[in-house]
Amino acid sequence: MRISTKGHYAVQALVDIAARPEKKPVSLAVVADGQGLSQNYLEQLFVKLRKAGLVKSVRGPGGGYLIARSPSSITIGEVFAAVDESLILTDCGDEGPTGCGGGENDQTRKLWQKLCHHFNELLYSITIDHVVKGDVKLPRIGGPLPGAAVIRIA
Repeated sequence: MRISTKGHYAVQALVDIAARPEKKPVSLAVVADGQGLSQNYLEQLFVKLRKAGLVKSVRGPGGGYLIARSPSSITIGEVFAAVDESLILTDCGDEGPTGCGGGENDQTRKLWQKLCHHFNELLYSITIDHVVKGDVKLPRIGGPLPGAAVIRIA
């Protein structure tokens, strides 16, 4: 699974805004500069974030963007959904067997569906506030076995 820049940048920008001690509007130029992100790309993402009710814009001198709701009520899953980030781990989803290789009776389909469901639940349980505070707690399932390959997020 790979998370695109849409999801990554949107979360990064919202965390930047939420982490600021002064709760006043922040221009996207300031966010882009501070985070090393593309301002043009952020502008496109913030149109979607605003439509989803996650941010609000303030016009005029001193204008910019504010978080529209409490950071403790905005989940990472909501941010991804707002910017049309796909949260699919594999093509073996609910819609059909495309790419599964085994047709309707693919024995691994339920595995992939359950993993997708678990991953989505996880993303909808972590809030922007958790990330700001560095308090992202993940359920402990167990560590990798010695010599096992570790899945990494690129």
